[in-house]
Amino acid sequence: MTEPSNPKSNLLHTIWTNTEHILYKVLFNRFTLIAFYAFWFLFGVLVLRKTQNAITAVRYVKTHGESVSLSSIEQSREFADLIKTLDKNFPRPPAIFLLNQYALNMTDNFLCNTGTLEGVHERFIFVTLDTVARDTIKKRWPQIQQFHWPTPSLYVSFQKPFSFAEGAYQTIYLLRSNLALALIKKGKSFWMMQQDTFWRKNIFDMNYEDNMAYDAIFDQLGSEEESSMRKEWVNGANFFIRANNDTQLFFESMSEKLAHWYTPDMGIMIQQCHTWKKPVCAYIPHNVVYSWEWMFTEQKDPPYLMQLDCETDGGSKLMQLGRYGFHFVNQDGSCNDQKVALAKAKMENGTVEVQMTKTLPSWGRLQFKAYWYIVDYMLWTPIIGEYLKPYLAMIGFILMITI
Repeated sequence: MTEPSNPKSNLLHTIWTNTEHILYKVLFNRFTLIAFYAFWFLFGVLVLRKTQNAITAVRYVKTHGESVSLSSIEQSREFADLIKTLDKNFPRPPAIFLLNQYALNMTDNFLCNTGTLEGVHERFIFVTLDTVARDTIKKRWPQIQQFHWPTPSLYVSFQKPFSFAEGAYQTIYLLRSNLALALIKKGKSFWMMQQDTFWRKNIFDMNYEDNMAYDAIFDQLGSEEESSMRKEWVNGANFFIRANNDTQLFFESMSEKLAHWYTPDMGIMIQQCHTWKKPVCAYIPHNVVYSWEWMFTEQKDPPYLMQLDCETDGGSKLMQLGRYGFHFVNQDGSCNDQKVALAKAKMENGTVEVQMTKTLPSWGRLQFKAYWYIVDYMLWTPIIGEYLKPYLAMIGFILMITI
């Protein structure tokens, strides 16, 4: 026999249930509101921080720009000696690298890698920015040519490599652009390259310097897929420039912008290549030069050169690269050619070990992947993306508010 329901008990249960629902709703709304305000507060703090960094960086370039100016380079005895060296010892265009004392370990690793390729070091010229870098390279690698350009603003007061998008980073861009301009005005074609790159094969064997169909050929971002939004976006780590009137105007404009704008040099290169009729820009295929992103693909068609940036994980870049098998210097300072050969074999077999870091990406790679995702989405947007493509990279420093 069913017991009669208790109206008083049912009423209390209903009141409690309704009160519980209201309480949950209030708490949820309050949590949502707090999260909303916290997000915009953090966003505002990051924007203010980035604004301050931008102002500081531009001010730094304006303060120290004279030390890397075109006139100071052209009027120097060191540059005159460099031109004599090029005339005497370089029948083919040189490859220019910039170096201060804080990149010596990475440079030593790079030279151990490239030392296994015949004739490569004969094409290198290191622009040494301090006496420590100059003397170390001269002692360790005496056969490599140098252009010594002591620049205190690029090493004094730094106890470690300066960070991406800082004032000194911008000053390096300006120095590189003005040095390029000085070489072009002397009729000297050249490569500009970076040491955070692994060479599986000799890119000079491709004879890009002999192809007169273009005035400049750049490495590129994105991937070889047809749908890649960042194809034909200049990466700016490894590129060849042919000296002529058009490339002179190209670098004159770039130097002018770098002296006053908070922007990466590759952003300016992208804008000028995509909006100027001359010089004619070309792009090195991804199966010849690829960024670090290749390691996180299916590892097919290994490139000749792979740039190894964006990998710090709280430690030095070299330590991180060692985990992938790209550290080639023994404890006694000698080169380990067997490790170089093993790294080449792993690339050719598609067995570079990155599985652990695929699930636990470094902070540097995590940030860049997030920003590349945002950029790809913006470039994918119909109509708007097409118009954004030449200009979006120029505001890259500003958009990357966490760096």
